[in-house]
Amino acid sequence: MPDRKTRAAEKALEAVAQIARELAAAPDLDETLQRIVDLGSDYIDGCEGASISFIRGRAVSTPVWSNRTALAADQAQYRHNQGPCLQALSVHETVVIDDVAAEQRWPKWREAVLELDLRSSISFRLFLGPGGEETFGSLNMFSSHAHAFDAHAQVLGQVFASHAAVALKAAITEAGLEQAVRSRDVIGLAKGILMERHDIDAGEAYQRLRRTSSDRKIALRVLAEQVGESGALPDARPPADVPAGSSAERTRVG
Repeated sequence: MPDRKTRAAEKALEAVAQIARELAAAPDLDETLQRIVDLGSDYIDGCEGASISFIRGRAVSTPVWSNRTALAADQAQYRHNQGPCLQALSVHETVVIDDVAAEQRWPKWREAVLELDLRSSISFRLFLGPGGEETFGSLNMFSSHAHAFDAHAQVLGQVFASHAAVALKAAITEAGLEQAVRSRDVIGLAKGILMERHDIDAGEAYQRLRRTSSDRKIALRVLAEQVGESGALPDARPPADVPAGSSAERTRVG
């Protein structure tokens, strides 16, 4: 008969396997993000609410959360520019707060979180690469009880965060590829319309799209969509403050 430790280990492995399967089944980036916080609440002992602090460029925001208390705890960090999730991102480590009431590092955030009746938290950095070359954000978990996240929860949470980072990478890559394919198809359609309308080759059609996009200061894909709807390029005259044929115009479109 397996002993208690063996059964606990088997249960933890089963949980990790189930987490991996459910994350892999998410159909898109938004669903992947939401499943991460939902699964965190379901599988990590002590977690009463979870959120993701997601990095886009240099901005950090919370696109998904399991309850509004977790969202409010994150927003307090952004408002005061201090807190455990920002610390996890900046120092590249898991940040555990056993008792918010005793926390001295982030006093403004502490007071805001105590008003939410939260007493402990843990933030796992979501990253890939041995040196954390790709960091997507942090997975944050909260509890209304002090010392809610024991050693087992911390270890399982770190494994979970690793799976979550892999799933995020796959979802972000797929979203980018899908966007690229859609853009390529839209631009290809616009090129075909211009080739037929003006009896020009594909290269010239693309150059006309680029010039018009630059002249009108609109994205190439948006212009291609307009061509697809109208069957023609819009008026491509340069703005009134730039004389036609000027060096500024040539630099802009070249």
